[in-house]
Amino acid sequence: AIREGFLQTHQDMVTAVESWPKRKDGHNSTSGTTVTVAIIRGRKLYVAHVGDSAAVLGEKSKNEYLANEITEDHKPESPKEMQRIREAGGRVAQNTIPRVVWKRQRLDTQPPQFEYVPFLAVSRALGDLWSYNSDRDTYVVSPDPDIYVTDLTSKHKFIILASDGVWG
Repeated sequence: AIREGFLQTHQDMVTAVESWPKRKDGHNSTSGTTVTVAIIRGRKLYVAHVGDSAAVLGEKSKNEYLANEITEDHKPESPKEMQRIREAGGRVAQNTIPRVVWKRQRLDTQPPQFEYVPFLAVSRALGDLWSYNSDRDTYVVSPDPDIYVTDLTSKHKFIILASDGVWG
């Protein structure tokens, strides 16, 4: 259900994109977002995320608190994400900061031509609609979340959900 919620939110953005403002170059003004959510049901913690927002679970051990990172950032340079990006028809630019690259149709040329856009430093997000690869019917920047389940105990005291601005 959590995965379906992420994918449906992304699809709702696809459906609404034509009503969004256009940029100067004629492309739809699309910007995605990283997402981290936590749901506690009974003694289970469910965390789902795309991007580099993250969740940390705090626990008390004797007289100190320990931080345990639950999520793993979706960075294009990670081997798992690099393989997924390539399978989706994208690639990774190895600049100072690795970026996901995808093919986009230029609107100012006839016949249609394509350009390769090195853009995001995250490999998963909701709403990065430009990364759609029509040849493979998939998004290079994927909206599909990783989902983690943790059994909560009395040692677990708090959870922090925050964007990369906090963790970086």
